Amino acid sequence: MANVSVPGGIVAYRTMLRRRGGVVALIGAASVALSGGVLLLLPGRLAGLVGFALLVASCPVLVAFGVPIASGLSTIAIGVAASLALWFVVGQLAAHLATREAVADWRTWWAKFAPFAVMISLGGFVGFGMFALATL
Repeated sequence: MANVSVPGGIVAYRTMLRRRGGVVALIGAASVALSGGVLLLLPGRLAGLVGFALLVASCPVLVAFGVPIASGLSTIAIGVAASLALWFVVGQLAAHLATREAVADWRTWWAKFAPFAVMISLGGFVGFGMFALATL
């Protein structure tokens, strides 16, 4: 007998969660980075500081590529692509972990994703802090 899932049922929802977990994380990180970029373009120190913090939180791998000192377009593009790939992988990992439970939903995905997201963002800030201290 074929394995047929009920549309809108538990198995179908788990499959949808597995397929979309990485994409949701990717879209979230991209929207935070876009918000940070817009804030950087606005005048004022507070907007610039908040914009920079959002960019570091959403693109933590940029610091590993030497941004803001080495700010060539190709360097930034590679750093952003690597950061977004990291967010996709972490979103997929969270989806995998969430769907190991009997009944999984987006709250379960978020509960698995949030600790990873916080640690990745903090890692970006710590890397930037070490980078800033090394250049002083």
